[in-house]
Amino acid sequence: MLDFSLTAEQEELRRTLRSFFEREAPIEVIAAHDREERFPSDIYAKMAELGLCGVAIPEEYGGSEADQISICIIVEEVTRAGASLGYAYIPTATFCAKGVTKFGTEEQKAALLPEIAAGRMRMAMGLSEPEAGSDLAHLSTRAHREGDDFVVRGQKIFTTGADTADYIFTFVRTDPEASAHHGLSVLLIPREAEGVTVRPLPKLAGQGTHTCEVFLDDVRVSADNLVGTLNEGIRIIFSLLDAERIFVGAQGCGIGQGTLDLASKYSVEREQFGKPIIEHQAVGHMLADMAIDVEMARLLTWRAAWKMEQGLPCSMDASMAKVAGSEAGTRCALKGMQVLGGYSYMVEYGMERFYRETKLHEIAGGTNQIQRNIIAGHLQRQRTK
Repeated sequence: MLDFSLTAEQEELRRTLRSFFEREAPIEVIAAHDREERFPSDIYAKMAELGLCGVAIPEEYGGSEADQISICIIVEEVTRAGASLGYAYIPTATFCAKGVTKFGTEEQKAALLPEIAAGRMRMAMGLSEPEAGSDLAHLSTRAHREGDDFVVRGQKIFTTGADTADYIFTFVRTDPEASAHHGLSVLLIPREAEGVTVRPLPKLAGQGTHTCEVFLDDVRVSADNLVGTLNEGIRIIFSLLDAERIFVGAQGCGIGQGTLDLASKYSVEREQFGKPIIEHQAVGHMLADMAIDVEMARLLTWRAAWKMEQGLPCSMDASMAKVAGSEAGTRCALKGMQVLGGYSYMVEYGMERFYRETKLHEIAGGTNQIQRNIIAGHLQRQRTK
């Protein structure tokens, strides 16, 4: 039996978050954070009070461990409120926290997870490098063992939130002799460790949370900071990437819903030629297309999340959700700009922010071209079974 309804708890979650962000993070507040490049620590603390920072963390460590569709709803609402909030929240709450939960030692979980759940600790993802984005097999940041420590040398890029994070969840090569997809490990590198240099990078959107390059110059890290098994970091990458891609799909839905809400409100208030512009077919059709895009992408995203929740194979579904959500967000932002016309360029209306924020989702988590390669590979294997 198919059931497309949310539970009463999930419906209440969406209502609560919508009300919270419209109160605490309206358009003008997010615009001010981005304009001043000011990290939204005040809003983040209030998000933690709501329990949002512990949604991937078991109750025994201070979290709530929400179901995957509920996390999609949270990610969507956070993104609808503003990219700088998403960039501050999503890497820690949905990727790094899950990585520590699934692969960390008991000591790591006991020390780190309650701090993350309480909003007192954040982590940044140290994955991409200047010469290795989608090509994860060729990560070159090296870590070699010296006694009870690892010594790390290399460079990471697009490490969002690194300058305000406590740790960088860093993928490193620990066995240079291993084949390309092997010999990788994950180290928790303290941002303030000697030899760590973080440089914010000017960027298009979400400026309240900096995206950074990180230089690791013979950084000494205790072997106790190894997450998972030595030289098996690729397992961590692949186990977390499906979830990341599903949540990127949810981010795209958040952009789509945000632009649809703004455009719909504007279209019933704005009059031209004697009637609200929503009554002009050209505008009405754009709004209809936006609504279709959001609902299609959301259903694909929720299906992938449901399959992950059930423990079913979902890599192709995750890639589909990522492509559908990110591209729906972009199409909606483009149409939203057209509906608002000249006002779409005005910061106070919020549409221009969505227009700047949306493109990243077609790139982050593996470009949409890579996702289409993954989908095509699954289709080929299905045909040859």
